[in-house]
Amino acid sequence: MVLENLSIVVPVKNEGENLKFILPRIKKFSDDIIVVDGHSNDGSKEICENLNIKFILDNNLGKGDAQKIGVKEAKYEYIIFIDGDGSHDLEDVDKLYYHITKNNYDLVVGSRMTGGSLDIISNTSFIGFIRFTGNNFLIYLFNLVFKKKLTEVLYSFRILKRKSFLEANITANKFDIELDILIKFSNKKYKISELPSREMKRVYGKSKLNTLVGIMFIMQILKYLFVKK
Repeated sequence: MVLENLSIVVPVKNEGENLKFILPRIKKFSDDIIVVDGHSNDGSKEICENLNIKFILDNNLGKGDAQKIGVKEAKYEYIIFIDGDGSHDLEDVDKLYYHITKNNYDLVVGSRMTGGSLDIISNTSFIGFIRFTGNNFLIYLFNLVFKKKLTEVLYSFRILKRKSFLEANITANKFDIELDILIKFSNKKYKISELPSREMKRVYGKSKLNTLVGIMFIMQILKYLFVKK
């Protein structure tokens, strides 16, 4: 069933095989799906055209840039971000939508920590353990600085109000977009909530997220303490 007043933004780069999996499954939720592409060379454009999905290019600056472009292009009040790797539990789209619309939140974040994703994040490898530990530290640091009680700060599966996003002056262009949204929304005292959601393994390909990016996330939060913009 198409959900009223909902746009879906899918930032991608060379995720053609995953788009074949994702796009047919999300068309039932919205008639306004925007794939924002990082100049892929794998036929992503043709895949979107065949499915009658809007396809636009980003400025080749990163995921955050793609999401900002998608928000500006979206025509509805509520926007849900869905990654192009197939790791999001699409059965939770309805849950996120009804949670934000019924409670008038500005942002609802899917939480892997309460959604049963710990076996994937922490136990599969040493790198997974490092990611899990680093994620926990970021959650602790964010809650300490912003006086929140969130269980998730980095997961990209989230829904928000388009108006709130545009007013918040989101500036991040890369993977730091998730934290930038939370920091800016917290500064403006927007209503933030979260729902459990399980993160799954990507359907095809390898992750583009480098574990060292975690250092950038820590600096993002610490910057607030000194700059507070």
